[in-house]
Amino acid sequence: MEYDFTPNFNEIGRRVRKLREERRLTQEALAETAGVSVPYVSHIERGIKKPSLGTLLRLSAALDVTVDTLLRGNQPAEANAFYSDVQHLLDDCSLKERKVLLEIAAAVKQILRDAA
Repeated sequence: MEYDFTPNFNEIGRRVRKLREERRLTQEALAETAGVSVPYVSHIERGIKKPSLGTLLRLSAALDVTVDTLLRGNQPAEANAFYSDVQHLLDDCSLKERKVLLEIAAAVKQILRDAA
């Protein structure tokens, strides 16, 4: 099996913008925290510039996410894909909330498998 490891910089840029907006950050605030210029953030978000690994690391730190969150969909599927997302979702949940979410996830999983 061959994988295409060419990053989709448009998707990475959309993800950066979405995360920035979710955190109510301006491009200026993100740029300052990540140590890059405002135009560079704008270019990344529009897929015009291709950020280096170092820039992706700084952006992920500034957005308080892992680099794999920014790169999601750019690497081959792995058995542990989305584990960090699920962990992040559950981090601030009570035990009762976690139990309900687990029951919902199990039900949805069964529905997906039944539909396949």
